[in-house]
Formats: sequence, structure tokens, C-alpha cells
Amino acid sequence: MLSYLTYNHSFLTPIVSFWNDVFRGYRHFMPLETYVFRTRIVEQLAFDPQGLILALDKNRVVGMVHAFRAASHSYFVYRENPCGRNGSIALLAVAREYRHRGIGKELLKRAEGYLNTCLEKGSFIFAGEYWVPLYHTLEGPRQPFWGDTEIIGIAENNKDCIGFLEHHGYMTVGDEGQEITMVAPLRTLDEVPKIPLRDYGLREVRIGEDEPWEGRIDWYPAEERGYGYARFGEFLQEGIALVRGDTVTAHLLWYPMRKGGHVALWDLRVSADEQGKGLGSYLLDRSLWTMAQKGYHTVELHTNTERNAKAVAMYRRRDFSIVERWVGLRKRVAD
Repeated sequence: MLSYLTYNHSFLTPIVSFWNDVFRGYRHFMPLETYVFRTRIVEQLAFDPQGLILALDKNRVVGMVHAFRAASHSYFVYRENPCGRNGSIALLAVAREYRHRGIGKELLKRAEGYLNTCLEKGSFIFAGEYWVPLYHTLEGPRQPFWGDTEIIGIAENNKDCIGFLEHHGYMTVGDEGQEITMVAPLRTLDEVPKIPLRDYGLREVRIGEDEPWEGRIDWYPAEERGYGYARFGEFLQEGIALVRGDTVTAHLLWYPMRKGGHVALWDLRVSADEQGKGLGSYLLDRSLWTMAQKGYHTVELHTNTERNAKAVAMYRRRDFSIVERWVGLRKRVAD
């Protein structure tokens, strides 16, 4: 006889055992430890134990769904993203030997019931979308537990999962483009990319753990100072920023991946006032050159085919190729 219960701390170790059994073999899978799941998920602001629902056979976790209501607006990272207005299902999984017993259906039903009680009418429930708290990288440059450099996601070839969700009313999102993973080899070049930064009134600044930026960032709220990723836990980051006065107006950030020699290009951004000067291309070339100089041989990134169409074209010109496509689905909250 199975039971369905929401999270409490006594389930932490069984969750980790379930996780390491079910997700082993997924792309970039990281064996989970209780400390990591506790500090990275359970102890964070966006976590609500009512949304983490478990199927148990006695003391063994045999199924798990994690649903997030609209994330807290205490941090602007949630205010500016759709997860601040909508709900999301970060993951849904059932142990292999327990599948085809209706457990996934029951977990999904309970997750939607939880979300329907705390989301506004007309909002959405995301599944496999980018906008997921904690498991993805909204809070900063931390490699997801599996998937790619920014999401755990639902791979396009995971037809069983996609079909299951569509059967329960979820619609594939296509109007906003597709989330993709791109990879390129890194080559050591003799020439350092250059651009007349002084002519633009800009200076270049290195960003890193030992070189934190404590000034303003153009696209952050006026009251914010620095990147603030440490408030969400441990992270690794390097990068190059372009600064006007005391404000970062463009940057490219990256982090070392768990696999040796691999690096994740995490965020390339140029403020609206600085666009049209070739700064994005400069930052990309400069950063790829720096990564190669540091001994990395492969760079991976996550992007979107429509929202970042210009960037995708820029990456393709530098030998990036698509190695994975991800599917996002959504369902409107019940009236």
C-alpha cells in the first residue's frame, strides 16, 4: 500500500537514494549528496515543503514530484522572471519497477492541486520550461544536477514524458522558441581580441571569486550592488565585464563544469544603450580566448532559438553546434 506525503526532513536520505537511482545516466548527471540537496534546495527561500510530494512504499521513496508556486518577490531575480507570476513543476519521476501503476498520474494530480490553491487564475503551470527556481540557474552560476549548463529540462527525445504531460492537458510551447544546448571546441589563438574601449568610454574588468564586483549592474534594480549570487549558496564564477563609470553595462560570465576541461558559458549580456558597438562579439571572442588560455578544451552553453536568435547566429559563426533540444510545456491554472 503506497502513501503520499509532503516533504519533511526525515525523508532527505530516502530522496537522495531515489534520486541517484532514477536519474543516473542522464546527461551530466551528478550523484546527489544529502548536504547538497539540503543547502541548494530545502534551505532556500523559494522552497515550500508542501510542493515536494513523495510516493512511499513503507520508508522507501518510489516517486517524487516537485512543484513551485510563484516564487517569492523578495529577490528581484524572481520579480523579473515568469516564475514570479506562475507555477512550475521542476521534476516528476517514478522508480522503474513502480511505473505503469498510476503513481505518476497521482503525483501530478496532487502537484496541480497544490498549485491551484496558491496561483492566480489565468496564470500557468510550467513543465520543462526554463523558469524554474532552485533547480536551474536563475539564482546564479551553479551547474544543474543533470541536463545542461542551465536547466535539467525535458529532452526533445523523451517522448514518454512529453506524451504523458500532453495527455494531462499540457501544451508544448513553440511561440517563444526552443531551449537548446550548444557546444564548441576551444582553440588556443595567438592574437588577443581587441576593441577601442576607451573610445566608447568603457573599461574592462575581470570578475571572479577573488575579484568580486561590488558596484552597480545596469540591468539590476538601482538599490542592488554586486551580483548577489552568494545569498543562494556556493557557486563558482569567472567573467569579463565592461564598465562605464561605476556600472557594469556588459558582461560575459562562465563557470567550470564538473567534467574536467569543460567550461559553461553562462551569461552574455549587453545593456540596451551599449548595443550596436560590437561589444557582444568582443566579449565572446575575448572570453573564449581566455577560457582556452586557462586550459579548457570544450565550452557549452544554453540559449533559446527565438529570444536569443542573434546570439545563436553569433555562436554558430564560432563553430558552436546544437547537441540537445529541450521541450517546454505549460497548462493554464484551472478556473
